[in-house]
Amino acid sequence: MKKWIAPRDQHVECKKPVPYLDQKTAVFDAVVVGSGAGGATAAYVLVNYGLKVLLLDAGRMLHPPKDFLTHTMPWELPFRGQGKPGEYDGLWKINEYTAHLYTNPRKETYDSIDNFHWTRLRAVGGRTNTWGRCCFRHGPLDFKSKTRQGYADDWPIDYEDIEPYYDKVERLVGIVGNKDNYYNMPDGVYCGPPHRLRCGEVLLMERAKKVGVPVLHERTAVLSVPYDGRPACHYCGECGNGCDVRARFSSLDVLIPKLLKQPNFTLRTNSAVYQVLTNDEGLARGVSFYDSLSQQYNEVSARTVVLAASTVESGRILLNSKSRQHPNGLGNSSGLIGHYLMDTTKSGPVMGVMPLMRNRQRVDEDGAGGGHVTIPRFNYRRKNSYYGGYFLLGGTGFGRGISSSGGASTWGAALKKQIRQDYGATLSFRGYGERLADFNNYFEIDPSNKDRFGIPQVRFHVSTSDNDIKMMDDAYGWIEEVMRACDAEILPYKKRVEPMGDATHEAGACRMGTDAKTSVLNPFCQLHDVKNLFVTDASCFVTSPGTHGITTWIMALSWRASDHLAEQMKKGEL
Repeated sequence: MKKWIAPRDQHVECKKPVPYLDQKTAVFDAVVVGSGAGGATAAYVLVNYGLKVLLLDAGRMLHPPKDFLTHTMPWELPFRGQGKPGEYDGLWKINEYTAHLYTNPRKETYDSIDNFHWTRLRAVGGRTNTWGRCCFRHGPLDFKSKTRQGYADDWPIDYEDIEPYYDKVERLVGIVGNKDNYYNMPDGVYCGPPHRLRCGEVLLMERAKKVGVPVLHERTAVLSVPYDGRPACHYCGECGNGCDVRARFSSLDVLIPKLLKQPNFTLRTNSAVYQVLTNDEGLARGVSFYDSLSQQYNEVSARTVVLAASTVESGRILLNSKSRQHPNGLGNSSGLIGHYLMDTTKSGPVMGVMPLMRNRQRVDEDGAGGGHVTIPRFNYRRKNSYYGGYFLLGGTGFGRGISSSGGASTWGAALKKQIRQDYGATLSFRGYGERLADFNNYFEIDPSNKDRFGIPQVRFHVSTSDNDIKMMDDAYGWIEEVMRACDAEILPYKKRVEPMGDATHEAGACRMGTDAKTSVLNPFCQLHDVKNLFVTDASCFVTSPGTHGITTWIMALSWRASDHLAEQMKKGEL
């Protein structure tokens, strides 16, 4: 039997070769599927309880200095960073810097690609390798939308249930920020101060205040000070393309190295999971997977299974796991797996040029990737024509592309003049808001379309609602209000709501609840139908509030679920 050996590099050190899994002898306490935010957190917690854990990932191990083109300038790439024309147009996270990391949906196709942007990054660390890094907590109102805000459904847990796990996650991740005491956005545990504002952000904060719009320092998983053996950010400004010094959090750089030091942990890469296997009682007994390199079929046994492959992939695995006891998919007696699919509602971009900033002296203010400020949800006490709320993410300063000078709207000498004049003077925004959970937004197995391993793909049935349109219309109005407060010349733009999935915050296809008829998971992310199977990505979400990003929320929920799993196993209940 051949041995599988994890690669060695400065980020991930393996003291000994890890044996290739022998399906006849390898039995684990838990097999975790997916090494992103939810999966790596679950593995970390379970390993520290002393459980024997196998972590499977469909992709390869990454070598950050080689795989992340963080310090490659656009003019060093054949297509100036944008990629070959037509190859990934409209797929905003896939470009010449990241194409080798993502699965291109035009090559590994699925039905309804124009209606749902399914972003897959098959590599150790998953999408934490290129995530947005915003780490604001969700507050008490977000867990009780029906009771306290009069719409949608309540979660079966409260903010107080998750608060201690936010604390644990933030200490592990390393978050920098201010304690602002902002409404429904609880302060967290910060290892350092927020990043210094850029010149345009100082202006934005001052001017927005005059029209009643709050601007807060970003709370982000990019270090402003050394922490936990990792260096502070050196401000190349390209966090979204990966980080080769570990200054921003990813499970690849923070959790996996800690795990690989433990004797009760095994990582197997290039393992595309097909099904959760069940015994005669309908309980999980392990998983089946294909080796991504050899395409060989494998099975592995485990006392418990944790799915955290991302919302769509985890749902796809469950729906493909049909058996005599589970004819509609594993744990799907309610018929709800795949339904109530959500993603953050996302507007199109709006850009303006601030005359006060024109012809600026060139200074180094790249900062951390993305904005150093955010405009949080601020419509709580207003009468709105829609349900929910949204936040605004903005950008300004000197960037690598000509978008930092308003884009290419002319040619030749006039273009050069425009770039020199407007470079660093632009201000851009997008709105990100709550998408209401809707049974009719869902995915299902597409038996006519299979991937290269022969595993059936999914197809999506989703639409933009009237609530989405009204909410983003309000966002556009406030964006323009803030732009005018900054005396910005607003460039022509088109109002639109981006396709679902474009924000890469997909959630909710295995919602949690206390009633097995109206939910898939219990409040500990444990399947009602299969007690030794847990789902610890964003599948459990009941709502997707327009408060901010969801990565540390996923990790907090995963930590809580993993605590529960380990305690149940100690008691002999699993």
